[in-house]
Amino acid sequence: MTISRSADNVHDLIARRRRERDRIPRHAVPDSGVPVSSTQERIWFGEMFNPGFGFYHVPATLRLRGPLDAGALDRALCEVIRRHEILRSTVEEVDGMPVQRVGDAPASVLRSVDLGDEPGAEAEAARMAADDILAPFDLRHGPLWRALLLRLGPDDHVLVLTFHHIVFDDPSFGIVGREVEALYTGTVDGAEGGTASLPDLDLQYTDFSVWQRERLRTEEVRSRLVDYWRRTLDGVPRLLDLPSDRPRPPHRRRAGRFHRSRLSGDVVAAVRAVARDEGTTPFTVLLAAYGVLLSRYADQADIVTAVPAAGRIRPELEALVGCFINIICLRLDLRGEPTFRELLRRVRHASVEGHDHEEMPFEELVRELHPQRPQSHTPLFQAGLGVRDNDGVFLNLPGVRASEFVPDVEVSHFDLMVDFSVDGDGMAGLWGYNDDLFDPATVEVLAEQFALLVARACGQPDLPVGDLSLPPAPRLPEPGTGGAEGPAAILAERVRLAPGSPAVTTHAGTSSAGASSAVTLTYAELDARAETLAPAVRRGAEPPAADSPDPAVWRYAHLKADVLDGRTAGAGAAPIADLATRIGLGAGERADTVLTFAPPASVAFADAMLLALLHGAHLVTAPPEAARDAGRLKALVADATVVHAPPSAWRLLLQDGLPADRPFTALCDAATTPPGLARELAAAIPTWTLYGERWAAAHRVDPLAEPRRGVPLGEPLAGTQVEVVDRAGRPGATGVPGEIHVGGTATGDRGRTLPDGSMELLGRFDRMFTVGGFRVDTDELARSLAGRPGVAEAAVDVRHDRLAAYVAGEGIDLKELTAHLPEYQVPASVTVLDSLPRTAAGHLAHEELPSPDAPGDEGGHVPIEGGTEEAVAGIWRELLGVEEIGASDGFLDLGGHSLTLARLSLRYEVAFGVEVELPDLLRHATVREQAALLDERRAQAGLGGEGAAS
Repeated sequence: MTISRSADNVHDLIARRRRERDRIPRHAVPDSGVPVSSTQERIWFGEMFNPGFGFYHVPATLRLRGPLDAGALDRALCEVIRRHEILRSTVEEVDGMPVQRVGDAPASVLRSVDLGDEPGAEAEAARMAADDILAPFDLRHGPLWRALLLRLGPDDHVLVLTFHHIVFDDPSFGIVGREVEALYTGTVDGAEGGTASLPDLDLQYTDFSVWQRERLRTEEVRSRLVDYWRRTLDGVPRLLDLPSDRPRPPHRRRAGRFHRSRLSGDVVAAVRAVARDEGTTPFTVLLAAYGVLLSRYADQADIVTAVPAAGRIRPELEALVGCFINIICLRLDLRGEPTFRELLRRVRHASVEGHDHEEMPFEELVRELHPQRPQSHTPLFQAGLGVRDNDGVFLNLPGVRASEFVPDVEVSHFDLMVDFSVDGDGMAGLWGYNDDLFDPATVEVLAEQFALLVARACGQPDLPVGDLSLPPAPRLPEPGTGGAEGPAAILAERVRLAPGSPAVTTHAGTSSAGASSAVTLTYAELDARAETLAPAVRRGAEPPAADSPDPAVWRYAHLKADVLDGRTAGAGAAPIADLATRIGLGAGERADTVLTFAPPASVAFADAMLLALLHGAHLVTAPPEAARDAGRLKALVADATVVHAPPSAWRLLLQDGLPADRPFTALCDAATTPPGLARELAAAIPTWTLYGERWAAAHRVDPLAEPRRGVPLGEPLAGTQVEVVDRAGRPGATGVPGEIHVGGTATGDRGRTLPDGSMELLGRFDRMFTVGGFRVDTDELARSLAGRPGVAEAAVDVRHDRLAAYVAGEGIDLKELTAHLPEYQVPASVTVLDSLPRTAAGHLAHEELPSPDAPGDEGGHVPIEGGTEEAVAGIWRELLGVEEIGASDGFLDLGGHSLTLARLSLRYEVAFGVEVELPDLLRHATVREQAALLDERRAQAGLGGEGAAS
């Protein structure tokens, strides 16, 4: 992470603090060690929770061309490590507390490998550098640094320095570089194996860590910091909901990746000009533009971004190597459609105020403001931006030309973090991102859009931020209509050619005796019956409720009259003809039968009828109860070539086994079918998802496709215009969510266009809710739940300010869900129903979902049961100082934090004789869950019985 001098008067603030405060005192370092600083504590806890990821490695790689004295470089590095005790320190856990101990100085530190000057040596150097950077550190035994010199030729080397973040931060490279330069120069200039001398250091890092701990315990300092940050961050959204490419996993699984970009010299010059006009810094301009970009993507006007701060606010700290860096959470306010100039002033104010209160360590801030520690994302912020005023070259040795060498190392801490650095007359951007969530192409587009936003904002700073336009997304080529005739003419021709062929079979349902009744009409019979209704249809009449004809006949009469419920006669039969071609309707040897479960009153039924009858096929309407009867369902699909069915029917067919001898093509609703279910189905039979009440786009499902957060819409059907538009009605930019329009008509669906021009459905605008500070798309969550085993279909509502799930099927174990969903998406209740209520048109009737029990004692005090639970609760009472503890209470919810979690792990080891790692304690958060985990571990260890706390 790099450092931003982001407040306009940061230097003034530092000067004032220097005048106001006494110098940091020296402290002796006992053999038992000293407490770590707050920043070190956060890093230590993070390393314990995510070991081996390389999240906390701070590397630098330089290409050194020229006559290099490797021995002199080694001696200089050794002297730097001797001078700075932190580089000789290790960190270990003592009584549940991390402490740092100082070790001896090394005699040699530089490992050298001669790769020769053969072809491929440079690639091998990049590989070795990456391996060395990512190799794990042993915090307890050290060393917490590595130095590797790769020789590519007599005057060509790659230097790889890697430090663990717990002893080092990015500004420390400047200190190391200056000292190595002085020591190396003194050695080369004739010290004959000795080293040049540097003034002794007045302080060491341990002095700072002791001083910081004592200072933060003073009431005056702590109350000032806590009051400011509590007031500033009150009510902020808990999650910046950027539209990711994949669902957010419950736990971070990968190390992340990087994308490199560049702001041109012209753009940077414009940034500096606006900064001068407003009396601010280029960083503030970049941060304001970054806020606009994040606001567009997340559709939020209230955003928290992370800004790294140097933390060396005392003069005596500026010469020290160590981990001083802190994270400042800046709240960016884009409410009220400000101009960019006005936004810039808001960001400037937030930055100045934030830096004036930067002494509050991020770990302490989390404890004060957000006791829950989410495992799926960082608390308080998920995106950030930093700027440094160098190009990564920190070492300048005499006669040696240094440049940055970039190995293939990709480690990113956060959802999205971009660092900018000087690059000639422009700036280089390094976009670190969580590749659990984002594709490389998505971040590449983000970087391009950011550069455009910066240029346009600086060119027109008095323009409202909502009017800072981005280029419209690319569009897939629209398939031609093929000159198709109108539906009425085609239907008439079908009647003439095959009057006696079966046209429609309507299943009236199951009688009280259990028999199923079905009525089949030929093309001629259907046409004749519909002809008598055509005049009434043309007049706009509706059939009397008590004396309505067969609904399929009525729908056919509408088609004959070209009254197509939104698909005008001008569009003709082109969309359905296009779909028929894509799915291969009519291409087989046997006669085609289209089976649909769509209610006759729905527009989807009209499209299913068009699909069948325009192509001479037989339309069969299934009774709703067939979707829950495996035997009847298999009998219906046995004679079908195309089946259009709801998720519950597909789940039942997959469970009971698809008929292997009569394959058919599956048509699914894109909005309601869980993507996982569609992929499972596609592994067995050709599967297509159809978007829109009136089918507007079709997507062939790939069974091997990686799960995505959005639902692919596929290509628009011929003669149908599908696009994403922004709030102003303009064509949407790539990746930015907006409303899906079909044929120019708003749908209420939320979607986005991907870099390749394809579109994804993200949910419904009217199904987005804020629950517990998190925005949740209940339709997206319902699709996720419906993809779980034993669930035929699912719905999610918000009741009593909590998420309430409704499922048809066997139900869902809420505890089991925590392993598959981020914690904020886990419903508070699950209601199991025989089937979900639906309207006559087949839509989910949310208003008919029963209300779950109002939250009372549920989720509150659940009595402790059993000896292990009582022992666990007893340990919690001692560590947390809380008397009333229930079996369903969570450790972090009751005020636990990183240090108390570490002590809890130690107490469990003593009391129960088994080791429990920190990640396990976070994933098993409650008394009951931890008690069960301890019993399981004891059984695995052959200890048996219940442990008792000592």
